[in-house]
Amino acid sequence: MDSVPIVCLSGQVPTHLIGTDAFQEADTTGISRPCTKHNYLVKNADKLCEIIHKSFEIASSGRPGPVLIDLPKDIQLSKIQYLNKITKIKKHNLNFSNIDKETIKKVATLLLKAERPIIYAGGGVVNSGPKASKLLTELVNILDCPVTLTLMGLGCVPNTNKNFLGMLGMHGTYEANLAMHNCDVMLNVGARFDDRVTGRLNAFAPNSKKVHIDVDKSSINKVVSVDYGIVG
Repeated sequence: MDSVPIVCLSGQVPTHLIGTDAFQEADTTGISRPCTKHNYLVKNADKLCEIIHKSFEIASSGRPGPVLIDLPKDIQLSKIQYLNKITKIKKHNLNFSNIDKETIKKVATLLLKAERPIIYAGGGVVNSGPKASKLLTELVNILDCPVTLTLMGLGCVPNTNKNFLGMLGMHGTYEANLAMHNCDVMLNVGARFDDRVTGRLNAFAPNSKKVHIDVDKSSINKVVSVDYGIVG
């Protein structure tokens, strides 16, 4: 599902009363900060259109995520003229043109020489669009290796594919988890090494070389240390 900004119409107190512990005041941006990609507190009605446009850009670019817009009561009641997005706002997408080709070659060689490779894919492939799913399926067929998917990644490789082992993790299949545990090379594409998948980290695919491809740089080596990390 595409991520879109969440607009909070919570009956927030007027702007001039924010921070005074007024009746029914809630620190909406503070409360929501841990579970949003970004959030805004609108204090000037003239900036509302700009903030709305920016919110959609942030929510849909890079790694998708919710953006919360908190509207104080006086902003909700203000009359403003709608302004179209005239200039394209600088998107938060990363520049992937500088991916090290030597690293790609090393990863390709690693996969081709592996005796027990496995591809582990997640929601990042789905979010990247149909072309990404098509390319991943082609890679699975070329390598003729097992592939397992997270819950969010289901569908990016057809479940009719002969190499598909089912979902991974505590709610996954025995075959997928056994193949992951015994693999010698793991290619993670667009998944975040969730604890429902890894279980005990010191026993997760302990004898494997690990490759992690993700759009979010902070996700690489965050939970599981990998041999090759590629931001893309």
